This record gives sequence, C-alpha cells and structure tokens, in this order.
Amino acid sequence: MHSVEGLSIISVLIILIAPILLAVSPATAQNNIEETIVLEKARPTIVLVVTIPYGYIVWEEYAQLFQSIGLGSAVYVETAMFGTGFFVSPDGYIITNGHVVNEFGSDLQEKLPLLMSLVNNFAEAYAKAYGTYPSNEELTQLFYQAVDAYVSNKLKIQDYSVDVYVCMGKVVTGLGNIKKCKVARIVEATAFEKEDLALLKIEVSHAPSLVVSSKESVNIGETVWVLGYPGAVTFHDLLSTSTQMLPTITRGMVSGYREKTTGITVLQSDVNVNHGNSGGPMIDSSGEVVAVTSFGSSDPTGSGREVPGFNFFIPAKYVRELMSRNNVDNKQDPIMDLYEEGLRLYYNKHYSAAIEKFQLVKNLNPGFPYVDEYIANAQAAILRGEDVPLESGFNPMMIFVIVGAAVAGVGAAAFIFLRKKAKETRVSAPYRYPVHPVPAQTPVQPQPMQQVEQEPLASTSFKYCWNCGRRIPGDARICPYCGVEQEE
Repeated sequence: MHSVEGLSIISVLIILIAPILLAVSPATAQNNIEETIVLEKARPTIVLVVTIPYGYIVWEEYAQLFQSIGLGSAVYVETAMFGTGFFVSPDGYIITNGHVVNEFGSDLQEKLPLLMSLVNNFAEAYAKAYGTYPSNEELTQLFYQAVDAYVSNKLKIQDYSVDVYVCMGKVVTGLGNIKKCKVARIVEATAFEKEDLALLKIEVSHAPSLVVSSKESVNIGETVWVLGYPGAVTFHDLLSTSTQMLPTITRGMVSGYREKTTGITVLQSDVNVNHGNSGGPMIDSSGEVVAVTSFGSSDPTGSGREVPGFNFFIPAKYVRELMSRNNVDNKQDPIMDLYEEGLRLYYNKHYSAAIEKFQLVKNLNPGFPYVDEYIANAQAAILRGEDVPLESGFNPMMIFVIVGAAVAGVGAAAFIFLRKKAKETRVSAPYRYPVHPVPAQTPVQPQPMQQVEQEPLASTSFKYCWNCGRRIPGDARICPYCGVEQEE
C-alpha cells in the first residue's frame, strides 16, 4: 500500500513537470530564438518604395469642358503606387520589381495610372462645380474614351516623369510625408513581362542589407519567409497609421517552379502575399534572399478575385545577374554583425549588454530602423528587474537542464525508494512445508524516515545568489557558498 502511494505521488510530480519540458524543450526554445533573430535581422533591410508618375494631359476634345469646371486646358495628373524593396549593399543599392517603378512592356500600360487619375480629377472637379458626382457608368465611359484617345494620339501626356521615393523603417502615411523620404535613382529596370526587377540607388552609408543566395534553386517543401508591405495591412481602415507602415512577415513553403510565357523561370509558393508585397524578398532559414515577390493568381473564371496560396517569385539567379551587370557589391556592412549580436543578447535577456551593441549600431547609422525601439524595450526590461548580467554566465536555457535533472533525480529516488519498500514488505516468515494453517503475519512496518527541518518561509526571508544560484539568507551581503558579493 505504501509503495502504491509513493508511486502515485511521484507519478503526479512527473506528470506535472514533464509536459513543461516537452512543450518547451531547450532545443525548441533556442531554435525559436534563432528563427526570430534571422527575421529581425532582415526586417531593417526592408524599404517601402513609392513611385509617383506625373505629367500634364492635353485633350482637345474635352478642353472646353475641363476649363468650365476649373481643371484648365492642360490637366495636371499624378498618382502614387506602393511596393516593397530591400537593400543589397551598405552603400544604398536596392532591389525591387520592375512594375513597382512602373516598368512595363507597353507604353499604354505605363500611362494607364495617369489616365485613371484624369478621370478621378474630373469627378472631383465636376462635383465641386455642380454639387453632384457623375455616375459610375459615365466615369467608366470617360476612361475608355481617354484610352482610345491616347492610342490614337488625340490625347497627349506632356512632361511625363516618374519620381521614386524610398522610405525606411516606420513610415508615416500621407503623400506629403512620403515625399520627405529619400529620392531614389533607377539604375536599371526590366519589364514586368520579363524578369520584373529594378535596381535603385539612394545616398546612404552603413545601410542594413541582405545577401542574395548563390543557390541555383530552393528545395520544394523548404520553409521560406516573405517580408513586405501588403496592401491589406497598409491600407486597413481599422489599423492605426502609427503601425500601418511596418513590414509584415509571412511564412510558407516552396511549391515548385514554373515558366512565364516569356521563358523566365519563376518560383511558386503558398506563402501569403498581397498587393504591396511586390518587390519584397523571400528569405530562407539562413536569412539569404532566394527570390523576389512578383505576382499572384486571379480567379480563372474571370471574376477578378485573387486566389490565395498560388503566388510567384523571381529566383535569386536573376537578381545576381542584375547586380553583376551594374557592379553591385552584394555584401553586409559590419554594422549587421553588431546588430545581430545585440539581438542575440536581447533575446537571451542580457539587456544591458544588448543596449551597448545597439548603441554602437546607432552611432554608425543614427537612422538604423528599429534600434531605438530595442533600446527602449531593453531599458524597460532592466527596470522590471529582468536583466541577466552577462558576467554571471547564467544561460536561461540552463533552467531546462536544471528542471530536467530534477525530474530525473526524483524519478531515480522514487525507483530506489519503491524497490526498498517492496523488499521490506516481502520479508516475512521463511518458507516452510505446509503444516497447520497459521494466521498471516503482519509485516513489520519500517521506521519512519527522519525529515530535515525546513526553514519556515513565513518567518525567515531568503534570496538566491546571482552568481551560483544557491539559496542564501535574505540579509546576506556575501554568498556563503561561492563568496561573491551580492547586489543590493
């Protein structure tokens, strides 16, 4: 009976503790931290690319109507298009899509956004002049007439130009704020129908950058991550503008490889992307770029709805070719090593040491994205008493080892105790040939084990030595076990 009770108690202890070890093993926890570091290291390299085509539209057929509602004979039009890009060198080279900077195979497709802008301007001016908006049917008809007029050269777009802006880190929405971002130069761009890549350049030093993979292909089934500014988040009505323009990270796997009708190989993946992700990097578990987001899929029935999970990406080999043609030195600045060291210290709770690394990053590049947030979060953690001094040599992963050893120790003690119990209960009268029945002997009960007196927790305070982890009196200035002075 005693052995069964002992077994029950030990079973309960193991049942209570074992799930903790199974749920968050040291290897799993460390792997999670490593994955987080890879993704967080990549996040500062991501930029919002804003393309603004503009010009003046002269359309003789509608000149009188435009003038009557205050638009003028030459109507100024501009529109803004958003996409994603990423640094590939510390000196400011950026990769994005060709179509993000309005590079298409046909002149008409490049001008369509401005023709749509003309229709929108007309609707606003008409409503201001007459107090009512034109119907959707009227506006649709005007758009198609504008397209036909442009193709037949009856509508002209004068002083056409394209400005490209690159915004780093947390971006404040609004066209006025966008124009405060850095102006980018288009070094080279290939059409959407072809490789759909563009190389941009801005003036910056110590930029956080990604390394483009030298692998010719990625294994089918391999886990990948995509970073970017999906429109579904960027323009969500319920989200605060203070966080709308932060990069989003999505995860998926490589589904296969396909060819575009122009012969360009594309990588297929089920990772979720959306309008605005275009030009963003797809990275592998090492943090290297294996592809660039390009296009998704729409319902083949003609409804125009997007079909999620069937998205296509430009493989890294085309990116390498583009950089090679333009003598781009694809590498990472030493600042990225400092940032990674800071991240590793931060996620292992060495907050004071992490701040030192992040401060070095900030000294080299005052505008390095997200470093201020990490410093602020680390300082808050220190104030909460969560800082693990680096010199203590304490590794948070050791807690799993300690708990695991405790479970093993309890299990071993239980095994010895139960074996001893079983042996004691089996020792009775020696075997004899049966004679007359005798009353069964009552087993001799073992003497109760002496218990070590424990300090009553309510009456005596205690703490743990920050160096060796042993329990010591609360008022001890020096640890009686390791001799290290305690912090007040």
